[in-house]
Amino acid sequence: MNNTKLKLELKVPFFMAWIVTFIILYALSYTWHGVILNDLSRVSYPKSVFLFLVAAVYFCISFAITFLAQVLPFDYKLHIKGLLVGAPMGMFIYLIAFVFGISFYTNPTLSHIMLDLGWQVFEESIGGIIAGGLLSLFGLLAKDMKKSRVSS
Repeated sequence: MNNTKLKLELKVPFFMAWIVTFIILYALSYTWHGVILNDLSRVSYPKSVFLFLVAAVYFCISFAITFLAQVLPFDYKLHIKGLLVGAPMGMFIYLIAFVFGISFYTNPTLSHIMLDLGWQVFEESIGGIIAGGLLSLFGLLAKDMKKSRVSS
């Protein structure tokens, strides 16, 4: 695939990569905040509302990562492009939450801030690698299916 031009293909491989990336990012977030840190016990409104809102946010984040991994004109393999998109996106998302005071802690320490920032960058980097890798994989599978139909 030539990545030197913006190339947007909203076809089945894109949607499959987007949905799988969303599921993995949401699971990573739940594992971090709900299991490892037990932050969900600090939520002051119904957990179902919180989890729904988090799902909506991660649905948008996974779309953005998958979209940018596909269209940005870097001349790298898609999983590397995903990483290069995911890491800064993680930092950006954390900074938005930090500036608006969205946190489970009222007075976070510097070590807590660095840990959360590191986790968010790691999480979105994983999402980027997955999105890019799945775009490549599903794109190759779609091409193979087209070839097999044509040769039949």
